[in-house]
Amino acid sequence: MDEVWTLKEGAELMGRLFGQLHVVLVAWAVMVVAVVVDLWAGVDSAKARGERIYSGGFRRSVGKMGDYWRIQVMALTFDVVGCCIPWYGTAYASIVVAAAIVLIEGRSVWENERAKRGAVEKLPEAIRDIIRCASVKDAEELLKKLKGGDDDGPETVG
Repeated sequence: MDEVWTLKEGAELMGRLFGQLHVVLVAWAVMVVAVVVDLWAGVDSAKARGERIYSGGFRRSVGKMGDYWRIQVMALTFDVVGCCIPWYGTAYASIVVAAAIVLIEGRSVWENERAKRGAVEKLPEAIRDIIRCASVKDAEELLKKLKGGDDDGPETVG
């Protein structure tokens, strides 16, 4: 009858599971914070570059969070199995996955900050206006404005 768990062993296993659950929840919260910080940095960088802000970045962040959740659940599965191993003291897999996610998102934040301070930020306002032109008519109106407004057509010599 050595194969049957006693009530004490079962309670000990449940205690270890609940102890690891706290670590897993913290790892998941850290993942959410990392994705939100990356979204914040991306929006801030786009504003600095004069780009239009739209919901595409938010949708990508939510999609990314879904991908990360699936990876975290796989790590949780590994941690639950590891809970039955005496030397597996904490949720190592969840901690490693959360650290990897923070590194990935940290690199993205760093790239956003680098882009924010890049050459695009130093463009003169006239060049930014040219880039923002959506149609040929907008470009022609901007060109007239830059020339001083009195454009009667090309000048001819002769």
